[in-house]
Amino acid sequence: MRLYEPSVLDQIVLAIIGEKPRHGFAVSKELETDPSLSAVIRVRRPLVYRSINSLVDANLIRETITEPGDQGSPRVVYATTATGKNITVKWLNDTVDHPRDARIELLAKFVLRNRRAMKSKQLATRQRKLFERQAAHLQVAANSATDDVRLVSLWRVENINAMIRLLEAV
Repeated sequence: MRLYEPSVLDQIVLAIIGEKPRHGFAVSKELETDPSLSAVIRVRRPLVYRSINSLVDANLIRETITEPGDQGSPRVVYATTATGKNITVKWLNDTVDHPRDARIELLAKFVLRNRRAMKSKQLATRQRKLFERQAAHLQVAANSATDDVRLVSLWRVENINAMIRLLEAV
């Protein structure tokens, strides 16, 4: 049996539902219309519903009530379970492991933390320290790289250093 590991989208949807119970269309609309969220990630509505189904199957959210929909179809309102709330808090406080995860996952965490009036300084500091260690290793690799991989190595160093500068500003 394979254990369920929520995707980044699942975590974002879980956090949004954790703010207040919502139906899938409302979650999708929030992702579309919130300027900060939509700057971080753009998601088609079917993917939001797929994420909701995964979260229900994992018992991280549950159905609360069914409301009549604007177009006639009933809408199921979801709320987080205690386990879902715990997973969201942990996820919002965890650093990302790799710089490639900063573009969506880390930025989403900062946006969602802000929506919950959570301070982000400690997360930014822990993330910066992790990236500084990685940057040092990348710089060593770039310094010893052959010409054919040097450009890519330098690109990676500059990208992670830009992220470090941004995290210092948080």
